[in-house]
Amino acid sequence: MFIKPDPIIMKRGSFVLGGAILLWLLLIVRLFWLQIVSYDEYHRVVIENITSQSQIAAPRGVIYDCNMTELAINTTVQRVFIAPNEITEKEYKKDDETITVTVEEQKTQAARYLSELLEVDYDTIMEKADKSWRADETIKNYVPKDIADQIRVFIDENDFDFIHLQDQTKRYYPFGSLASHVIGFTGTDGTGLYGLELEYNNYLTGVAGRIITSTNARGGSIPAKYESYTESESGYNLVTTIDYKIQAMLEQQVMDTFYDNNSMNRCCGIVMDVNTGAILAMATYPTYDLNNPSQLDDWSLSQLTAYVPGSEEYNMAVSNLRQQMWNNKPVTTLYEPGSTFKIITAAMGLEENCFEDTTLFTCTDPFYVYLSDTYKTEVSCWHYGGHGTVTFRSGLQQSCNPTLMQASWLIGAERFYKYLQAFGFTAVTGIDLPGESKGIFHTLANLNILELSTSSFGQTFKTTPIQELTAIASVANGGTLITPHVVTRLVDDEGNTIVDTTPEPKRVVISESTAKLINEILEEGVSTGGAAKNAYVKGYKVAAKTGTSEKTDIRNEEGETYLRIGSCVAYAPADDPQVACIIICDEPNVENVFGSVTAAPYVAKTMDQVLRYMNIDPVYSEEELAEMEVTVGGYTGLPLVDAIQLLNEKGLSYVVRGDGNTVTQQVPKSGTVVIQGTGQVVLYTGTETPRENITVPDLTGFTITGATDILVGKGLNIILEGATQSYSSTDSYAVAISQSIPPYTKVTPGTVVTVEFRFTDARDG
Repeated sequence: MFIKPDPIIMKRGSFVLGGAILLWLLLIVRLFWLQIVSYDEYHRVVIENITSQSQIAAPRGVIYDCNMTELAINTTVQRVFIAPNEITEKEYKKDDETITVTVEEQKTQAARYLSELLEVDYDTIMEKADKSWRADETIKNYVPKDIADQIRVFIDENDFDFIHLQDQTKRYYPFGSLASHVIGFTGTDGTGLYGLELEYNNYLTGVAGRIITSTNARGGSIPAKYESYTESESGYNLVTTIDYKIQAMLEQQVMDTFYDNNSMNRCCGIVMDVNTGAILAMATYPTYDLNNPSQLDDWSLSQLTAYVPGSEEYNMAVSNLRQQMWNNKPVTTLYEPGSTFKIITAAMGLEENCFEDTTLFTCTDPFYVYLSDTYKTEVSCWHYGGHGTVTFRSGLQQSCNPTLMQASWLIGAERFYKYLQAFGFTAVTGIDLPGESKGIFHTLANLNILELSTSSFGQTFKTTPIQELTAIASVANGGTLITPHVVTRLVDDEGNTIVDTTPEPKRVVISESTAKLINEILEEGVSTGGAAKNAYVKGYKVAAKTGTSEKTDIRNEEGETYLRIGSCVAYAPADDPQVACIIICDEPNVENVFGSVTAAPYVAKTMDQVLRYMNIDPVYSEEELAEMEVTVGGYTGLPLVDAIQLLNEKGLSYVVRGDGNTVTQQVPKSGTVVIQGTGQVVLYTGTETPRENITVPDLTGFTITGATDILVGKGLNIILEGATQSYSSTDSYAVAISQSIPPYTKVTPGTVVTVEFRFTDARDG
């Protein structure tokens, strides 16, 4: 019998069936979406949940000097970390007794040990150890090998396998503070922060590798097909123009400049190849240790005495002093160049035939600049009473301001400004170091008669030391403006050149004949008693110019400028220039603040060392040959007659003490340097022995002749250093400023005393 379905039941059944079909369709759509459309995304999520990624740091590129000496390298250190999820209760058998070490005991023991050894807060370590779900909690980065080795012993002795060490690389600078302002340093993440480390960071930074491993829910490793290893790629290496030996020479002289002149600000210097623009050395003093760049130098620390340690003002002062300490002064600091700029003014006028080197100019005291028919202002010359009527050649050599001012009037504002642009003073040099400052100069519209006059001798505008030296190098090299640079090429680990960074010359600014004439004028000024006579170097023709400028933006309570900058720039050999040097003494605090005294002697010492190091042979004049140094031979043990013959061959005099026939002792000893014309060796024979019976006199203020006569008369030897030339045509004499053996010291006959001489009367505008 057929029973007719209940309509209500049918309706409900259809509704339920429809709902089931709809849910089934939705499920099918969802599954399609998850498994087909979104497969890649969810596959990635699953893989991420079962894999662990570790990055392999890429070795940072090495920084070399020009001879491939390493200046910045990488050293292997350790990251110490713990895996809290691996700390489990341990049981040990000891004398048939089971010893249990709880999780808390292990954490406490490890935290105490690591806290003391690594100088990390104990509570911080315990807080990290309590994160039982974590597989990696860093305790300390960059742990040295010797400390890491102690931790390994601790792990083995206590079976603390939850403590781990991982290789890291840390930047290391083998020479410490050498060239610190050029090289710069990196941050804790390995990113370059200053100097070349910052400028070439993208090249030095390699590509990190990575290790992908499969892990279980507790972070343990499990076999899986998703494990992989990608090797890291090293960064490129920098080959710089810096020569670390020349760098050390310059740094020594910049340091001496700072201390000898009681500088109240940092001093700086540069040595450059005038033909290529390669920076052979660049220094700022006081400097800092690249391996500990946050540590203030002693001079900076002395500036903090006015602050209460720990106060907000103290912390702010520390921060500011660090920034000043890291500042690369030759590139970033603006200053008024003073009379060194007169080289550029001379180049303009001589190139444009506005005057000749024999053109006469008159220097009066006072000297007036007429701003209008009814108004004038006084601009003084350093020479009291004025220089009178002089040729332009003499005016430049004597650093006469009125001579250069009148020369600028003949040049005119438009031509003056055109050459400023040509010499690069209205733009940056483009040196490959960060933070280069742009000079501040008058616009052409504002280059009126007073501004033109003061600009002619390097005041009322500002430039950087690197810009000043680059412009002067273009005069030295025959007239071509070059781009100063510190890096020549980027190489890979096999030494293959990847990028050649040597820049091309920019433009010709003056003719070779004009450059040659200026070189001759400047060299003559050094060798015949000009303002730069303290830049004299025996055996070399040095072209030099000194300068002294005022810090017109800093005044005392009376509104007077009282801080000075002394500087000197030189290049040599003057007849074929190869290398140039500039040293700047910022805020000298001595009686004579002129650059001819506070900078020139240190430039001379730098040039002397650099030229010899570069195998540029000296060529001595007859006067210099008369004062040639000779090395004393070894005569001890020789028959007296043989020793005397050898001394005669060297042109050295001698004194014999005792009545023996064999030399038993000698003073000075073998290898000592003495002057050929005045050098004397004392030969001891028989029972006679050296006695300290001669008192060294105080030679301060004596001339070369006076000091020599006194020492030789006492039976001592003298070695001359510094400004050792004399000028019969002037009233200028070099005087002794220091001696190697203190006054009133008792010494033996024949002892060598080295005396440094300087023209203390040297002046510049």
